[in-house]
Amino acid sequence: MQRLSITVDQESERQRVVDLLWHQFGIRGEVQVRPLDGRFRLDIIAERDLTPDELARLPGKHA
Repeated sequence: MQRLSITVDQESERQRVVDLLWHQFGIRGEVQVRPLDGRFRLDIIAERDLTPDELARLPGKHA
């Protein structure tokens, strides 16, 4: 299990993160999206750890 947070600046980037996680990487778990003054924070609890390559492909700032 892996927990991570990603902050993105646009709605399109938010949707891209979700699409990458669910459809391309096959990640299952929980995703919470919170709007933050024009940006979005995604708090993710993945059932499996993402590889370094998968993490590098995600847009936004990772925490």
